[in-house]
Amino acid sequence: MPLTAQFVRNLQRFRLVTFDVTDTLLRLKDPIKQYVQTAAACGITGITQEQLEPCFRQHFKLMSKAHANFGSCSPNMNWQTWWHQLVIDTFTCANANLSKATLQTVAEQLLQIFRTSACWTRIEGATNFVERVRDTGKCVGIISNFDPSLCQVLNAMGFNDKFDFIINSYDAGVMKPNSGIFQLALEKGHNIEAAEALHIGNKFDMDYMGARNSGWCSLLVQEEQQLQLEQLQPVPKHSFASLAQMLQALETKEIPW
Repeated sequence: MPLTAQFVRNLQRFRLVTFDVTDTLLRLKDPIKQYVQTAAACGITGITQEQLEPCFRQHFKLMSKAHANFGSCSPNMNWQTWWHQLVIDTFTCANANLSKATLQTVAEQLLQIFRTSACWTRIEGATNFVERVRDTGKCVGIISNFDPSLCQVLNAMGFNDKFDFIINSYDAGVMKPNSGIFQLALEKGHNIEAAEALHIGNKFDMDYMGARNSGWCSLLVQEEQQLQLEQLQPVPKHSFASLAQMLQALETKEIPW
């Protein structure tokens, strides 16, 4: 399908367009269910998703606070050991009597399987959206708060040849919404100015405001239910319930940046 004139006009001012990944282009299928299934395959039974879900949320927050950015700045820790520790703490929260050796095996298997297509699904319209932006001749990249396995995940999901660069926060040493990670993207785009860059993501603070506070333009893809959950108001003309709706707007309406 050819590009519409309105789509080209809306993106005309930009030389660089970047995307977030999780819940923007890709979505985890059911991570806690995968935890339970992998544990069962390793001999750990009797633990339910209902038990694990609050434990995971609790310990993800604790790990993120104690060892921010997947442990990138913590001595004696890397992103793999960060995830290992989170898995062990999550299961131990549900049952303190579980074998540590068995939990190490569970953690290692989960680390591997979450880097495959078994745990991810492409959000409807994501591939088409990225390809249409590429068809305009823009530099297209990824900015994601993620560990260094991000390229592996994107490859597994068929996005291996869609981007000019991929920035994960671990290797960047800084996470969104810090302006440093947006500046790194400008440099990777061959010294593009902030005013020539557009970022698309699903988090109001990290993506939408992070980009705008860095001098970029930004668009927000976020379902009404999520906006209500986070007690946020939709951003007029910049917030869309889906990538499909965002693409339709870019193709048919003038977007005031």
